Amino acid sequence: KTPRVIVGNRDGAVQSAIMVTFPLEFKPGNPDAIKASVMNNILGGGSLSSRINANLRESKAYTYGAYSSLSTDKLVGSFNASGEVKGPATDSAMYELLYEINRMIKEPVDQELLDQVKSRMNGSFARSLESPSTIAGFALNIEKYKLPKDYYATYLEKLSQVTVADV
Repeated sequence: KTPRVIVGNRDGAVQSAIMVTFPLEFKPGNPDAIKASVMNNILGGGSLSSRINANLRESKAYTYGAYSSLSTDKLVGSFNASGEVKGPATDSAMYELLYEINRMIKEPVDQELLDQVKSRMNGSFARSLESPSTIAGFALNIEKYKLPKDYYATYLEKLSQVTVADV
């Protein structure tokens, strides 16, 4: 109900593992799943240029990489943002990680960035269709989670409709 910080000290460690995690009611087929995925790609799930990685790695040099993820589950989904950071930068890195999460909430993304991320996701989805195992996984998900039969067939259309306000 309220944020908690848990610290586990390991004497002599040169790095710290930092993580922000939050349970979500985020079931497979959630109508906001594609919008949430776009948001997460911008925040920390997409590439080296994601906001979290650009801040903690490129700008501050606290880490080789920091990322975020969203996962669906039929019971409890989750949001996670994490990285392995230089020990002396632990508090600063945590501050910057929380800053980027709050920035995503308070500051709209610009249209150019949104278009870039949607284009990258479009290409990634299209490339994934080259693998028979992906197509089989899609079919399995439709049955397993009772998704609409056209759930994946309409993915690119739904992705193209994601707006700045949605993110």
